[in-house]
Amino acid sequence: MISWRCLLFLLLPLFFILKSEASDQLTFRYHECNQMIGNFTDGSDYQINRDTVLEQIYSDKEIDYGFYNFSYGEEPDKVNAIGFCRGDINSEDCRGCLKASATLLIERCGIQKEAIGYFDLCSLRYSNDSIFGVMETKTSNYFNIEVNTMANDAFNQTRDDLLDELKSAAADGDSRKKFAEKSAKVIDESSSTDANDTIYGLVQCTPDLSKQECSECLDLAFGQISRWCTKGCLYLGPSCSVRYDNSSFYKTMVDNTEPPTAAPQPSQALPPSLSPKTTSANSTNTTSTSKGTFPF
Repeated sequence: MISWRCLLFLLLPLFFILKSEASDQLTFRYHECNQMIGNFTDGSDYQINRDTVLEQIYSDKEIDYGFYNFSYGEEPDKVNAIGFCRGDINSEDCRGCLKASATLLIERCGIQKEAIGYFDLCSLRYSNDSIFGVMETKTSNYFNIEVNTMANDAFNQTRDDLLDELKSAAADGDSRKKFAEKSAKVIDESSSTDANDTIYGLVQCTPDLSKQECSECLDLAFGQISRWCTKGCLYLGPSCSVRYDNSSFYKTMVDNTEPPTAAPQPSQALPPSLSPKTTSANSTNTTSTSKGTFPF
């Protein structure tokens, strides 16, 4: 019989692998609390509306395509919110990511009327301003995934061709999903060694954008990739996102759903079954920074 010490020794590597994968998928990349748009007071109608609409987003089990655009409250305390998940993750993981993001935003942007937070798998934002159907890039960030590697001309050309193809596919998406992923083999005829790369790429726009707006958002993102990144890059923005890497990071999706006949309209959130959580006005409000920020 195998002793518990031997069993623990055998299972430890698996534990660390799973923990590492989960941590990588739930990396909170950065957030921004808008200090310019104003604050609200603790216990105010705006705080109640914000907490209510965020809870409605991560609790909604009817939406299965990863895009939530809800509003709650009446002017001047109405709160608009968007939850947006990467197109290759399932609904349960999406809601879990959005719930984690809501918790962190409430903690770190306690009294700001506008904030946004980014995980690798989802983004969450809220504002008292109109944000539905608006192409936005002002909180965009780049992350260089392969810091110590250099890309040659063959790699760059293959990457550019792949991203352009993915852009066209994503922009052609419907009002539920504008998402595309694909891989491409780099063929370097000048290399004498068998060290050619495969590039895995993924692009996505919020589905409330038009085809033209989606293409424009991705073109702006592509335009700065060579400045910030080499063989692996992650771009996160409120309206679109891009990632390419040497190793596979996405799940291939097969979409069998029928396209909607009309674009989903922003939803008016219903009150949650539980009273909304409140945060103290004395909460520490910090805005994280990251390398590769480029304000368009």
